[in-house]
Amino acid sequence: MSWIETMEDNRAIDVLLKSGCVLLALPMVIFGVEHFLFANFVAMIVPPWVPWHLFWTYFVGIALIAAGVAILVKREAQLAGFLLGAMILAFVLLIHSRLLARWPGDVFAANPIFGPYPGRLHNACKDLGLSGAAFLFAGTQSETWKLQHKDKVFTIGRVLFAIAVTALGLLHFVYPEFAPGVQPMSAAVKFPLPWQPAWSYLTGIAFLAAGIAIFLNSKVRLAATLLGLLILLFGLIVWVPWLAAHPEDMAGGNYLKDMGLAGGALLMAGALPKKDG
Repeated sequence: MSWIETMEDNRAIDVLLKSGCVLLALPMVIFGVEHFLFANFVAMIVPPWVPWHLFWTYFVGIALIAAGVAILVKREAQLAGFLLGAMILAFVLLIHSRLLARWPGDVFAANPIFGPYPGRLHNACKDLGLSGAAFLFAGTQSETWKLQHKDKVFTIGRVLFAIAVTALGLLHFVYPEFAPGVQPMSAAVKFPLPWQPAWSYLTGIAFLAAGIAIFLNSKVRLAATLLGLLILLFGLIVWVPWLAAHPEDMAGGNYLKDMGLAGGALLMAGALPKKDG
């Protein structure tokens, strides 16, 4: 029996894969609560051409909490996952694209609350991946998926997730000074192990391999399982010591997006047959 077959038949791995939904849903609930706790700050992220900033802050907060709870309890879960994926994708298209474009004279994009350009790149990729993860979950809740393991929404989620993972892999080579894994949005978050550049390059290669495999729909279960494990492992190595030393960063939510991406990878792997080719 190969190590791949051994891993796929491991009960601990099966339990981990079943945690994917929780890892995706929990950050959404926390983000939703933060929309109420830090409403005035979140309102500053709403583009200036959108009226009623506080209304949309609270509305999105309610939507995030409702989606997270629906995913956890599996009630109206397909609709919740689809709407969550569409909402986050809208953020990528309407907000992140503008922040990355940095058009001359764009006061909104110049706002320092969005941080320097490298962090904006990482954040956009993370949200794209979270959108894909939500679509992946929605696809697994359809009758077509349950009968045939085929669903168009799942395919959309897989492609979006693969693009995000591939981009995050490339960023390891562009910004090797950032901690490896799902890289944080700032180089200030340090990697506690020695030889960080080597870890960054190796992790970048792993992300690229996983992203390409998922995009090509080849060995997806294996690639997604290993990717989820890698994200969780580096998340523990990076974020636990950092948040212990800087508890004020817990409200920022950078690590929560990493958790959601790990959840997306694991729920995708768990939804696929063990012999997915």
